Amino acid sequence: RGHRVIAQLPHLRRVPGPGGGGGAVQEPRAEARDAAEGPAKQGLRPEDAAEATGVEVNSEDDAAAFLTGLGTNLLMIAVCMTVFMILRLRFPLMFSNNVINGTAPETPPEGMFGWVSASWRLPMDHLEDYVGLDHAMLLEFAHLGMRLCLRIGAPLLCIVGPMNFAFGGMAAGKDQLSYLSIANVEQGHWLHWVYAFVVWYVVVVVQMTVYEAQAAFLPRRFKWLRTMPEPRSTTVLVENIPPEHRSDEELRKFFGELFSADKVKSAYVVKHTGRLQEALNRKTASEEALHTVKADWEKTGNDPAQRPRHLTITGQFMDSIEFYEQAIKTAETDAVAHRERINKASADVGGVNAAAGFVTFHDRSDAEVALSLSYTADMEEWIVSNPPDPQSIRWEDLKADPNATSAETTLGYALIVGLYVGYLPIIIGIGYYASQVNMGPLQLFWMSFAPSLGLLFMMNFLPTFLLIIFRKCFSLKCDAWSQQHLHTYYFWFNMVFVVLVTAVGQSFVGFAETLIAHPLSMFELFGSKMPTATHFYMNYLVLQWVSHSMNMMRYINMFKYMAFRKIFDEETARSMSEPEDQDFYGIGSRSTRWTTNLVITIVFSSISPLISLLGLINFFICRAWYGYLIPFTETRKPDLGGAFWVQKLRHIFIGLLIYSIMMTGLLLSRASSPIPGFIAGGTLPYVAWSYRRFRTEFFWEKLPFSEFRKASGLKPPPKGALQYVQPELLEPEAKPDAKPEAKPEEAH
Repeated sequence: RGHRVIAQLPHLRRVPGPGGGGGAVQEPRAEARDAAEGPAKQGLRPEDAAEATGVEVNSEDDAAAFLTGLGTNLLMIAVCMTVFMILRLRFPLMFSNNVINGTAPETPPEGMFGWVSASWRLPMDHLEDYVGLDHAMLLEFAHLGMRLCLRIGAPLLCIVGPMNFAFGGMAAGKDQLSYLSIANVEQGHWLHWVYAFVVWYVVVVVQMTVYEAQAAFLPRRFKWLRTMPEPRSTTVLVENIPPEHRSDEELRKFFGELFSADKVKSAYVVKHTGRLQEALNRKTASEEALHTVKADWEKTGNDPAQRPRHLTITGQFMDSIEFYEQAIKTAETDAVAHRERINKASADVGGVNAAAGFVTFHDRSDAEVALSLSYTADMEEWIVSNPPDPQSIRWEDLKADPNATSAETTLGYALIVGLYVGYLPIIIGIGYYASQVNMGPLQLFWMSFAPSLGLLFMMNFLPTFLLIIFRKCFSLKCDAWSQQHLHTYYFWFNMVFVVLVTAVGQSFVGFAETLIAHPLSMFELFGSKMPTATHFYMNYLVLQWVSHSMNMMRYINMFKYMAFRKIFDEETARSMSEPEDQDFYGIGSRSTRWTTNLVITIVFSSISPLISLLGLINFFICRAWYGYLIPFTETRKPDLGGAFWVQKLRHIFIGLLIYSIMMTGLLLSRASSPIPGFIAGGTLPYVAWSYRRFRTEFFWEKLPFSEFRKASGLKPPPKGALQYVQPELLEPEAKPDAKPEAKPEEAH
């Protein structure tokens, strides 16, 4: 923070050296200009995106600051892991629950460090049987990150870095943290020719490693598809059903005419159940309230004199237990009446029937054929797709009118654009107004915190804002798909406001306008701005180690568990504290942060080889820490069968494209000849071709016919207990258990 204060002094300004080195300090042309700039020069209003988000230019004294921060962060990691190991033994329900209920891969050895061996002994080749393919591949992504950091970083650290130090000309001056980096190479030096081929090495190694990883993923994906249990494997989701076919009978009749009636097992059209759902919500709320008041009464020994009572709106006291018991009975009666009304009305076309439904076939081959057909000339009718897991369906999204959904989707995209445009102004505005608050004796502490308040707010709540937009404006059909949307859009936010933040300048709008009006300017922009902040990204990666260690303590879940345990029994308190917050700790956010860390490592490793070592340690920690947390502690989540893995690999190509543009621009501006820049620029069409080939060569979304033939010869998997019917329309005694499957073989 001291570096930022020095850089913001009214009479001094640091000028970055070549490649982000130390540079010199110079005076402005006149003090009057500082006075005219007002609070912006005093640090109250950041001048650009980098300053607003805390990104600082490399300076000579960063080595001491980095080592101090490294030591502090390692101490914090040790504290967090010590607390975790104590909590794990003290609260097994919160840290070993999957072991207790028999859904963990194995039982960890006894002792404080038993979790370490359990994490590294995971059966990675069939881990999806226990945690689902999405989370199994999340851990596999840590392996991929370590392989890439080794394959890229080893030659850079052992060959290129020492060459920069020995032959570069010591252009970094006193900036010791840049001695192995390209900042230590003088302008026009012959080493820039070496870097032209280093760029090709990095691009080819990343491309080959990603292809290798995707090829290893396909058998696991095809196994997941082959073993998908019924009814999911034999069912298709049908959307935008024409009005004349909106009933169970008409939908079954339509597909029966196409496939023959004996091949269609059932058809179900989603129903509008507003009043029924309202009655069931009243029943649930009353049951929870009844459970709470009974638990409070039990603490008194069920003393009749202290039997719970409450004041009604009429001003009279009423027995709380009798009140809620009566409310439950009333809600149940209302629910039965509404259910009968809906079931009767659903026989007519339209009415309570919505525009989406499910068709289940007797044979999986018919479902596969149904997915590939075009049913009418109107491509917006009869949209057939794979159905989500029955227990994760967002039924409200399927009830929505298609025309209204289109308008809401447009609004959703507009809100996302608004977030991009408003991201920096919000950060700057909150930081500015927080800095104006006078905290009296606490002012010194407040001023160390206030300028970062906007960044802290946006970084923590951005996933929540995005999920709110997705759930309110997009038809997601299931919660897992909302996580996939979050993964995609959150990644682009991180690319713009973390990786490209030094190039963004004063506003995202201005940055976008520059690239649209002058596309070729991106080479100069990326090549001149991004290399000046490598020390920030080194600290950023080290800080990720602390973040992972803090997650191991599950402190938010523990706070909720300790609070609920004062009212409910331990198992109820545990279930009420699970799962972890899916906005920030769900697989969508985690996938984004892990991919961002890998992209940072790839983009800046050639400029500063030490970053590859820090990235390697980061993914080692991810593999060890989450190798215990996911299989042994966290509840199992709905599974999309590796969709997040594929998206992460696609995002790596985006990072590779940014790397090629930055290095091309850097070499064009610093080499003695434009030829090294042209050589590095040749990687751009190669990356584009590799990305296109990746999307076409590795077909993963559906089961190929050759794999489908293998599936036909296998013993069919056990049938799932759930079915594609709205839970509120099932009779109470017929409702399936809503908990995730406990048996490993029920992988979906």
